[in-house]
Amino acid sequence: MVTITPAMKTLLDTQLAVIATASKDGVPNLGPKGSMHLIDDATLAYAESRGEQTLRNILENPRVVVMVINREKSEGYRIYGTAELLTSGDLFERVAARQEQRKKPRPRNVVRIKIENINQV
Repeated sequence: MVTITPAMKTLLDTQLAVIATASKDGVPNLGPKGSMHLIDDATLAYAESRGEQTLRNILENPRVVVMVINREKSEGYRIYGTAELLTSGDLFERVAARQEQRKKPRPRNVVRIKIENINQV
């Protein structure tokens, strides 16, 4: 089991996360995800409304890496996991409600990421 430290939680709460995906043919894609947040010590989630290539890649190849970094402190983490696209359900509604609280549009999709490994950058 992966251990989420208070420092990791703080970075995820305060810094921009970037997700790396790859198509089934291995073509990489990066995308910033301002709504990325920790659901529990084994799960990340974010609202996805615009990242068409990210969504296609997740459907073709669910293996992802999320990087979150504090540039000023030169510290950060790579979070490896498996992504799943959600279009309804409890977690979808929780993320949608969080978006509404943040005054952001309701997402078309929510991505849940099962955390499998974390490395310090």
